[in-house]
Amino acid sequence: MPGTSILEAAWMAGIRLSSACGGKETCSRCRVVILDGDTSPVKANELKALDEKDLNRGYRLACCTYALSNLNFEIPEKSLAGDVRLQLDGLTETSALDPSVESFEIQVQPPTLEDPRADIDRVIGWLNQKKPGALYPDLGAARQLSSAILRNNRVFTAYIRSREIIGFAPQGSPPLGVAIDLGTTKIAAWLMDLVTGKELGALGELNPQVQYGDDVMTRLRYAINGSGTGGGGKLTGSVRDIIREMISRLVEGAGRALGEIADICIVGNTAMTHLLLDLPVRQLGFSPYVPSVARSLDIKARELALDVSPGACVHLLPGIGGFVGADHVAMILAAGIDLTERITIGLDIGTNTEIVIKRPDKDLMMSTSCPSGPAFEGGHVTDGIRAVKGAIETVRLTRDSVEYRTIGDAPAIGLCGSGIIDAVAELYKWGLINERGRFKRCERRVLTKESGTEFTVAEGKDGKGRVVITQKDIDHIQLAKGAIRAGIAALMEKTETAPEMVEEVVLAGAFGSYINIANAVEMGLLPWFANARYRQAGNAAGLGARMALLSRKERIRAQQIADRTGYLELTTRKSFKRLFAEGMMFSKKV
Repeated sequence: MPGTSILEAAWMAGIRLSSACGGKETCSRCRVVILDGDTSPVKANELKALDEKDLNRGYRLACCTYALSNLNFEIPEKSLAGDVRLQLDGLTETSALDPSVESFEIQVQPPTLEDPRADIDRVIGWLNQKKPGALYPDLGAARQLSSAILRNNRVFTAYIRSREIIGFAPQGSPPLGVAIDLGTTKIAAWLMDLVTGKELGALGELNPQVQYGDDVMTRLRYAINGSGTGGGGKLTGSVRDIIREMISRLVEGAGRALGEIADICIVGNTAMTHLLLDLPVRQLGFSPYVPSVARSLDIKARELALDVSPGACVHLLPGIGGFVGADHVAMILAAGIDLTERITIGLDIGTNTEIVIKRPDKDLMMSTSCPSGPAFEGGHVTDGIRAVKGAIETVRLTRDSVEYRTIGDAPAIGLCGSGIIDAVAELYKWGLINERGRFKRCERRVLTKESGTEFTVAEGKDGKGRVVITQKDIDHIQLAKGAIRAGIAALMEKTETAPEMVEEVVLAGAFGSYINIANAVEMGLLPWFANARYRQAGNAAGLGARMALLSRKERIRAQQIADRTGYLELTTRKSFKRLFAEGMMFSKKV
């Protein structure tokens, strides 16, 4: 289509090209190689991102390049947003089974001239024998009732949520539920049997919104500037589409039917849930970052165009404030931070990092959110990539070599988050970078080129697969870790928590599960608390979503967590700039 860039054309064709900036020509990650055909002239931003050698080989930025004829082009592996390794496991569920949906087996008699009651009245009459009280049908459930009676020879299953009849299914069809962790980068979903609490399947997918930007603020700007009011049609539509697809795949894999899904629970940060629900997001783009809705919500699944049991609801856990959303509440819930008697710091490190401090001695919990950016997920790092096959996930330096391991033991194509942490920690440990993050150029393994200073992690073969860390990469990593350390320090200041008082540090999420804690402490991403134990909790947000799906008591507890947890807005702290500058230093100091 005329006026469409290669990047936009790839998106429309379902090809997931990397684009940390959302097509704003600033991240340089959407590189393609033009093989033949006519294109628009090279733009100034491309000249900044691509050297003469790249241009001579046909490299262009897909966001800057428009076809003037039929084109043949090649997409390098690094430019693809590939299948990401997701963290689907977490702690073990401990909640007592108490789902919001009940099921009852029904057998109704045929109407007669003496008993000409409506179908729904006959069903309610039967149900009242087992569940006395006023019952009423969801309109969608009422629409399917008459055909369900005929199709199932008057013997079938009814699903009830509180006093509402929400759907019907064949006899012996226990209700199913789906729990979803809607992350900025990744989406994880679990299919659960609401009667037994058994997990029937799990899936993970890349959030398709990454094509509009790797980080929350880039997506919000896209929604605000590109789509007018509301949450942005493309962003809302893309995430609803992938959720609908994931639910279908889960149900198909379990050999069940979509109509048997009677309840859904979703957690995500404030921006992700607003975009999912198509709520206004303009106010989230500016201080003081006030959400439209922060309390828990129950909405009909059909409002999100989800084809499940007709009256099924989607329950969204509450948020706390700013960008501290339902996923953070779910993490606290699953990790038991609200119940602990230890002074605890909990972190879910990602594109947006949420941090909580629990002070049981003061009956206090306080949370904050810091925009750590996508550096620890590979964004804004020269050879940084997400946790895909071929990503370097562990690094160890010796005096004369670099040892590393890749995901899937495939040839190295870049560094994912855990590999970035290891590499930087090893560079600091071996004195190749100083406390300020500057490379020591006198070191023989540090190369100085026209494009800047760099260290080679993987040499590659035949000129391909070389993976480096540059001075600019170190700068981006310092910004990310500076934000996280400033968040921890600000919370400790606000709650008057001294380092020696901290008894436990909980690390949640995929990144927190795979990093080497010792290296994270070595390079100063995490402070060293001498009296604390460090615990990796897996996908605690996903576990919290499952707990809330299976238990009404856990939903109440989630709202209690949100109500009792204070919110600290970092940008209002006078000490924030100082704490941020200190946090950028490579040091173990708190």
